[in-house]
Amino acid sequence: MTDDFKQIKKLLSKLPTTLQQKIVVRATRKAALLIKKEAKNRVPIRTGLLKKSIGIAKAKKKDTPSDITRFYIIPKSVIRFTKKITVNGQSGKLKAKIYAYHAHFVEFGTKKMTAEPFLLPAAKATKMQVVSTFKEELYGQIEKEIPKIAKEV
Repeated sequence: MTDDFKQIKKLLSKLPTTLQQKIVVRATRKAALLIKKEAKNRVPIRTGLLKKSIGIAKAKKKDTPSDITRFYIIPKSVIRFTKKITVNGQSGKLKAKIYAYHAHFVEFGTKKMTAEPFLLPAAKATKMQVVSTFKEELYGQIEKEIPKIAKEV
């Protein structure tokens, strides 16, 4: 653990537990956005469905230890949309669900399809920027919250 993160951990420990968790979640989400953006730039586009489906999901509490915040940059399995359409002079709304089930085929390939990785290279390309953003966001959130706590005391 670097000195910066040791200092952040020390500062966080002075805050209430629920506030610590909120700060870490905000910082993690902001850092994950960088990977999401890069993945969207790298994804091969045929129909655009896969690109549209890339999102961030927070891991469920039951899947992670209490002291860890985990996010996933994943293609969402279902995209819901509504579109206004007109058929034979009658207008209405078309509601649809589209499944982007093929992300892992594109990322890792199959016997008949060459892999076109986009998530792993996106994570590797943004690694330093993600760490930097995470650290800056933690500091920023802590600086923002400490005066509020001081006023309450």
